[in-house]
Amino acid sequence: MPAFFRKGFIALFTSFLSCPIHLHADFNHLGFGFDNNKKSVTIPFKSVKNLIILESVIDGKNKLNLILDTGVRSLIIFDKSYIPKVSDNTFEIKFNSAGLGKPIEATVSTNHNLRLCDDVTANSINTVILERSNRYLHKLKGVKIHGAFGYQLFARFQVIIDYDNHLITLREPYKRNKINGFEAIPISIYDTKPFVEVKFLSQNNDWHKMNLILDLGANHHLLVFDPTKVKRSYDPFRSMDHRIAEGLSGPIYGKKGLCESIKLGTLNYSNVEILVPTKRTYHRESIDEIEKHGSIGSRFFRDSVIVIDYINGYLFVEKSNANVSVDHYLVENMRP
Repeated sequence: MPAFFRKGFIALFTSFLSCPIHLHADFNHLGFGFDNNKKSVTIPFKSVKNLIILESVIDGKNKLNLILDTGVRSLIIFDKSYIPKVSDNTFEIKFNSAGLGKPIEATVSTNHNLRLCDDVTANSINTVILERSNRYLHKLKGVKIHGAFGYQLFARFQVIIDYDNHLITLREPYKRNKINGFEAIPISIYDTKPFVEVKFLSQNNDWHKMNLILDLGANHHLLVFDPTKVKRSYDPFRSMDHRIAEGLSGPIYGKKGLCESIKLGTLNYSNVEILVPTKRTYHRESIDEIEKHGSIGSRFFRDSVIVIDYINGYLFVEKSNANVSVDHYLVENMRP
């Protein structure tokens, strides 16, 4: 069966605690830090469905497999049985998430510690413990998944991700806007989420700018809410809405297609896979400061090296691997 028709896209993008947070704060107060006077640490990761899975230990006891997800604000645990205990200081929240299902209820538990390796630890961090979540996400290709985290790490370090060799390097941030061999793409942080500007070839053959969340917790190429401004072709055998992805709340329905051409910075990509979710299965969170048009997922960067630098406001993409491959079958069978 061609890859285009397989189920398994994942979108963990969540929203809660609606107070916007911007990058004008002192990063020294955030939970993650180096131990043993380190300035840089490289950690191996598992790659499952194009997602980054990092092994960790919470509160010195339970081992966890966590998805590294730029779309989440706090450490999320999929089930309360995965952590040793809940702290004495807790409060309840409810939030909408991707997928067909009810709003998710959760408990926020404070003052937890998370160790990624001997040299990287987060102290006194808040943890969101879900009352329920999509069971599909708890095990991916035989790997048990216990939760996800992201902003707390990216807000502290410059993060280098080598997808091909399954390595992530954390470095002390320092000011830079150029890396040899990499395209420097500005990113903006709104409500703890990173946005990049992507240009799409429109139906009129001009370029239309869209603000996409850089969402490494979603394993698609591209997802857009409004496809009318994008020159694309849909799966001719699946013209009706169908199950295209999985979210925290449940399945996501919509359409899949191919986007003819996009630009990320000066880098050109063609025939890029695109998801268009239905409104009822993908909650479109509103952010006052910026109009959100969709997301760019981890699958877009597979087999490449990227550098994510929240502090200085850049995404660096390796130029030598600036391409997105799709099956030859798809291109031939989805011609307009």
